[in-house]
Amino acid sequence: MLIKIKNVIVSVVYVFVLIYLLIFIPSFWGQKPLVVISGSMEPTLKVGSLLYYHEQDLDKFNENDILVYRSKKHTISHRIIERIEDGFITKGDANPTNDSMVVNNDQVLGKATTWCIPYLGLYADFIYTHKYILFITVLLLIIDLGFDFYRKHKSMEVIDNEEKS
Repeated sequence: MLIKIKNVIVSVVYVFVLIYLLIFIPSFWGQKPLVVISGSMEPTLKVGSLLYYHEQDLDKFNENDILVYRSKKHTISHRIIERIEDGFITKGDANPTNDSMVVNNDQVLGKATTWCIPYLGLYADFIYTHKYILFITVLLLIIDLGFDFYRKHKSMEVIDNEEKS
């Protein structure tokens, strides 16, 4: 009974680690994850969602694209309202007015996708801010795999010894 409980717990942990790794797989193709932390872009981007963005030449941005840029404290994703000589005028979809600050070209991180994965950002943010949990979990999974390998190896030795007898 104890082994069954352990197997269920380990299976759940494997799923959580797998989900965390899947979050970062698009990074291999230049898609960087971003957690939506405010409601300024709702209903397009919901709070707690995971959004992906990619680097893009400044010349290729158009009005209505979702621009990802770095402010003093945060990474922000807002829609481009207008392109000006040295940057962009942006606005959150849920905001009644344009942003007061012009986004300078050197603040731009990339262009966001128009879709996001609901609630997955909450999980990614929790694990990212508590990295020690991920490290401990991976360590426990490695130890579990080692014990499973050891048990299988021992049972194979017992079978071999019985066959020789």
